[in-house]
Amino acid sequence: MICQLVSPEKNFQLDDVYYVQVPGTKGSFGVLQKHAPLASTLEPGIIKVVQTQGGELLFNIPQGGFIKILDDTVTIITEEVEQTF
Repeated sequence: MICQLVSPEKNFQLDDVYYVQVPGTKGSFGVLQKHAPLASTLEPGIIKVVQTQGGELLFNIPQGGFIKILDDTVTIITEEVEQTF
């Protein structure tokens, strides 16, 4: 699965992703491979990306945003994205 985080200033594309957890408007939810197509709004918070090899990356979206899931690609569009450690 591919995860793209898109903002006006920074873009991240992560290949070989196993799991993505996002702060949805109605609560946190997770995405695995072959997830059904979905579009949703996101609240401000932390996005967790677990790579197939076992590494974990965290990203902060302080202003929320949108998520689109289609064809094993997760696209997150936000005004600002910061990688946290």
